[in-house]
Amino acid sequence: MTESDTSNTKLDPRDRRRVKQLAAIPLALALAAYLGQILTSVLLSSQPLLLISLNATDPMLLLAAHQTEAIAFLIVGTVRLFAPDLFLHQLGREFGPATKEYLKSEFGPHNGFLRTIKALERWFPRVGWVLLFAIPGYPMCLLAGIARMRRTLFIVVNLAGTVSRLLLIYWVSSVFEGPVGASVRFISRFSLPFTFAMVALVMLQSSRGKKRTSEE
Repeated sequence: MTESDTSNTKLDPRDRRRVKQLAAIPLALALAAYLGQILTSVLLSSQPLLLISLNATDPMLLLAAHQTEAIAFLIVGTVRLFAPDLFLHQLGREFGPATKEYLKSEFGPHNGFLRTIKALERWFPRVGWVLLFAIPGYPMCLLAGIARMRRTLFIVVNLAGTVSRLLLIYWVSSVFEGPVGASVRFISRFSLPFTFAMVALVMLQSSRGKKRTSEE
C-alpha cells in the first residue's frame, strides 16, 4: 500500500461524470438506509431480511438477527454491506487525492465523511488492513482505494471483517435474546407511532446535514 502519486487534484467534466457513476450505487444504498429506517416497524417482523437489505446498521442487524436464520442473515448482511465497497475502492484508486477535493467541493471541507477520512488516513500506511478489517465502512473503503491497496487484499480483508461483524452481532442477539425479543415486540406493538418517530428522525438528520453543508 502506497499513497497515490496523483498530483492533479482537479477533475475535468469527464472525470466528474465518472466519479458520479462510481458513487451512484453507494449513494443509492445510503438513501435506501433512510427508507429502511422509516419502514423498520413494518418490515421487522414480516420481512427482516428485506429490512437489512435496505438498512444494515448495527441496531437493525441486531433486531433482524433475532428474526432470521443464521445462514440467511449472513448471506444477505454480507451482500448488503459489501455491495458499495468495491465502487468506493475503485473510486479512490482511479482518482486518488482528487476524490477528497471533489467531495470537499460538493459537501464542504468540514463534512463528517471527510473528517472521518482525515482521522483515519494518518494511521492507514501502518495499520491499514487492521482498520479495514475492524471498520470496513464507506470512509475506510474510499481511503483504501486512495492508498492503492491491492484489490485482492482489499476484498479478502473487507469480507473477513464484514463476516466477523455479522457473526458477532448474531451471537450478541442470541445471548441477549430476551431484551432483543422484547424490543422487537415493542416496535411491532407500537408500529404506527414508531414509524412517525422514524420519519421525524430522518427529517431531522436530513435537515442537519443540509444545514452543515450550507454553513460550510
